[in-house]
Amino acid sequence: MGGPQALGRTLNIPLPPGTTDEGIHYVLDNLILPILAEFKPDLVLNSAGQDNHYTDPLANMRFSANGYARLNEKLAPDICVLEGGYAVETALPYVNTGIIQAMAGLDYSHVKEPDYVPGRFVQTDEMWREIKKTVGQVQKIWDDRDELVKDALQDLGDFYRRKKRVFYDTDMINENQEEVVRLCPNCAGYMTISSQAQRGYGVLNTAFCVSLPRGVCSSCREDAKEEYEEHVGDRRIGYVYMQDKDRDKFKFCNNMTHTQRGY
Repeated sequence: MGGPQALGRTLNIPLPPGTTDEGIHYVLDNLILPILAEFKPDLVLNSAGQDNHYTDPLANMRFSANGYARLNEKLAPDICVLEGGYAVETALPYVNTGIIQAMAGLDYSHVKEPDYVPGRFVQTDEMWREIKKTVGQVQKIWDDRDELVKDALQDLGDFYRRKKRVFYDTDMINENQEEVVRLCPNCAGYMTISSQAQRGYGVLNTAFCVSLPRGVCSSCREDAKEEYEEHVGDRRIGYVYMQDKDRDKFKFCNNMTHTQRGY
């Protein structure tokens, strides 16, 4: 999808800590699969991160390998990308096996973690109420999506801006980002990202990034090029990047060493 209408096509479904296989499959059966059936996507990708496994040391969810496999079978993705998770020995071998067997149409019922005990994890009534409430709220957002996007665009003007803070727990990096998207009526618009990242030992790195989408219009291309050039040589910014997806080009400038490269 191109253009600003894509703003209304992302669904985020927050779940309470301790959500089990049953809770996640409730969301899948009652929200995700019906929306997919209505939307009729040309391609389905499962970004199969495994942080919500019950043994993950940094998470607090209760998903099992068999639950992952059943999810993948129901979702029937065209592509499944095996991503991350921190329980390298107690989760990933079993989860990945279950996912692959589900993709291949093989029986995965025997795939279980050595310490898995049926009925070990139970959702409280309060958790069920929260999950069902969330499903209802997200369903309403989906049903009203076109009107919500229309109202949002009227308020935003030419640019959509958001700030966010990201913590990379594996490397102890704190990053502050500001994203700005040009809301162009003729293409998907270009994006800029201003970033400040600091490691635990206090060194601050800064960067400014410009990204052009496929099918970018000539006006956005010129504006994006100006954004890049305006930040080249700015000593307050360490690195400047430009990603041109439309022409498969990439270039960057190191403002500290005054060097530029392109590919």
